[in-house]
Amino acid sequence: MVGKKLKILQVTPFYYPAWAYGGAPRVVYELSGSLAKRGHDVTVYTTDVLDEASRYSCSDNRTTVEGVKVIYFKNLSNSFAYKHQGYLPLGLMKTVRESLSGFDVVHLHCHRHLLNNVVRHFAVKLKKPYIFSAHGTVLRIQRKMFIKALYDILLGNKILKHASHFVAVSEREAVQYQNSGVHKDMISVIYNGIDAHNFDGLPAKNLFRNQYGLKDRKVILYLGRISSEKGLDFLVRAFSSIRRDDTVLVIAGNDMGFKKTVEKVIESEHASGKVIFSGLLEGDMKKAAYQDADLVVLPSSHEIFGLVPFEAIMCGSPVIVTDTCGCSEIIGKEDIGYVVKYNDLNGLRQKIMDILENRDIAMGKVKKGQKVIRNALSWEGTGYRYEQMYLDTVLKK
Repeated sequence: MVGKKLKILQVTPFYYPAWAYGGAPRVVYELSGSLAKRGHDVTVYTTDVLDEASRYSCSDNRTTVEGVKVIYFKNLSNSFAYKHQGYLPLGLMKTVRESLSGFDVVHLHCHRHLLNNVVRHFAVKLKKPYIFSAHGTVLRIQRKMFIKALYDILLGNKILKHASHFVAVSEREAVQYQNSGVHKDMISVIYNGIDAHNFDGLPAKNLFRNQYGLKDRKVILYLGRISSEKGLDFLVRAFSSIRRDDTVLVIAGNDMGFKKTVEKVIESEHASGKVIFSGLLEGDMKKAAYQDADLVVLPSSHEIFGLVPFEAIMCGSPVIVTDTCGCSEIIGKEDIGYVVKYNDLNGLRQKIMDILENRDIAMGKVKKGQKVIRNALSWEGTGYRYEQMYLDTVLKK
C-alpha cells in the first residue's frame, strides 16, 4: 500500500471559484490540488453555485482545475442554494451510480446537503469507504434548527453512522464530533493548510487605502461573510467604545442576511461615520486590504477554524481572534496574535488599543507567525497527512 496512487473523489456543494461561500470551498480546492500534485487521481463532484446570482460555466460542466477533474452539476436554483443551503444538483444520481465503483476512497465535505446523501447511499451499497469533514457544520446551531433536526432524522445521521473516518480541523471540532456520538478513535485532527506561496508577491502598499479614501486613518478590518455567527455586533460595540477620531472599521464580505442587523447596531452605537462596508473582496484587493489594515479581527461566536487570521499574518497584519475560534488554538499556543474571550467588550477594546499603541510588539508576533505558517501549516505537509489517512482508510476497508 505504501506509495499507492489513489483515485479520490471529493464531494462538496461549492468549489473554486465560489469564494462567496466562505473558507470551506477554498480548503477543498487547496486540498484537492495538493493531492493531485502528490500524484493522485483526484475528481471533484460539486455544483455550479458561485453566489446568489452567478453560476460557473464550462464546457459540458466538466473541466480540469489545477490538475483536478471537476464536474460542476447544474443547480436547480442558485438563490435557494445561497439562502437556504438547498443544493439540488441535476444529473448527480446518474453520474454517481455509473462512476462511484471506480474510486478507491470518497471524501464528503460539509453537512446537510443532498450531494453527500446521494453519494453515501451508493458508497454503502458498494462498500466503498468514505471520510467525512464537517467544516464546522456537524452541530445544529444558529438558523433553521427545526429543519436541521428533521433533516438529521431523515438523512443527516446516516452520514455519521456509515463514515469510515472523520476529519476535524481543530480540537474544538473533534469535541463536536464526540458530542454527536462519534468515537474519538475515528477522528483525526488535521489543521487547515495555508498556501504561503500565494503571498510571496503582494500588491503595492496603500492600494486599498487609496481606493476607499482612508489616507492616514487607523484601519481595523473584518473580512468574512456577514452572518449571525461572525460576531460583528460584538465587534461594532467594542470598536465604538474606542475614543479615537482617527480609526475606521472596514467590514469586507458578502451579506448572508445579517447586514441590516449590523447596521442597526452601528446606528445605535453612533458609529455610522466610522464604519465602511466594502462588499466581498477577492484576489489582489483582498490582499491589499490585509496589507493596508492596522489590524484584523475575527470576532466569531462560532468558528471551527478560520483562515482569515493566517492570511492576514502572511500579508503583514496583526490579528485578534476570539477564544471560540478553532484557530485560537494555534494563535494562542504559538503566540502569533492576540486571543480574547467572545463578548468581552473591554477585552477586545483593550487589545485593539494595545496593537495601535504598541506596534513593535504586534509586528513581532506577525514575523513569528509567518515562520510558523510556512513551517507548520503548509499544504505540502497537510496534503501528506490527508494522504496517509486515505491510505489507512483504504487498507482497513
